[in-house]
Amino acid sequence: EKGWQRYSAYLWSEKEYGDFVLDLEYKHPQGGNSGVFVRVADRDQPVSKGIEVQILDSHGKKEPLGHHDCGGVIRTTGPSKNMAKPAGEWNRMVVNCRGTHMEVELNGEQIIDIDLSKSAVKDRPLEGYVGLQDHGQPIWFRNVRIKEVD
Repeated sequence: EKGWQRYSAYLWSEKEYGDFVLDLEYKHPQGGNSGVFVRVADRDQPVSKGIEVQILDSHGKKEPLGHHDCGGVIRTTGPSKNMAKPAGEWNRMVVNCRGTHMEVELNGEQIIDIDLSKSAVKDRPLEGYVGLQDHGQPIWFRNVRIKEVD
């Protein structure tokens, strides 16, 4: 199996979340790749049963940015600007999900603001597990906090 397909190696929440704010910090080495999964219905099929916000060593990449660049929502939309810090530096990501509205902030700037019901992942659940991806290479997370919202 490819490193990123070892879903049992991901760090998963014990409970499912619907509307929430997830706030975390991460860093990776040069060429780093990981992801933050939200609203995953089935932890054995996160790619097809959830939503992934990409973590990638995209620092310095020029626009236009695609859905596989850092902060992009996989299969959906790229970040509006490149806010990724250089490899080895801590980044702060905030993912805000309320109903079908999803926002992602990276290092203090909003880079994603989408209506999931009008996106390529409109079939995904509005509640599910939160997961931190093990892509088979080094990644560090710290200060991971999640707050449910009404």
